[in-house]
Amino acid sequence: MLMRSKVAVGTGRLVLRGDLDVDARRAFVTEASLAIESAATAATGVEFDCSAVESADAVNNAVIGMLVALARASRRHGGRVALLQAPVRMRTQLEAAGVAHFFDWRG
Repeated sequence: MLMRSKVAVGTGRLVLRGDLDVDARRAFVTEASLAIESAATAATGVEFDCSAVESADAVNNAVIGMLVALARASRRHGGRVALLQAPVRMRTQLEAAGVAHFFDWRG
C-alpha cells in the first residue's frame, strides 16, 4: 500500500495516502523523523492521519516495519505516534503483528 505523505508543517501531523513504495517510504521516514524531532522540542506527539488509506487494502510488512520504527524513534524522544482515523483493517493487521501497542489510536 503506497502512502504518499504530506506534512502539515508545525503540527507534527503527516497525512498518509495511497501505496508506499521504497522511494515514498524513504521520503516519509525523512519527513516523519523531522516531525518527531520537532515534536520532542515542543513536547508534543506526532500524528499520522490515516483517513486517506484505503480500508480494503492490506498494509504490507515494510509499511508495518516503518511505522513501528518511527513509533520507537518517537518514544526515544519522549513522545508517541498517534494514528488518526486508521481503517479497521489497518488496526487489525497491526494488532495481529503484535505492534498495535506502539500507537495511540484516535478517531
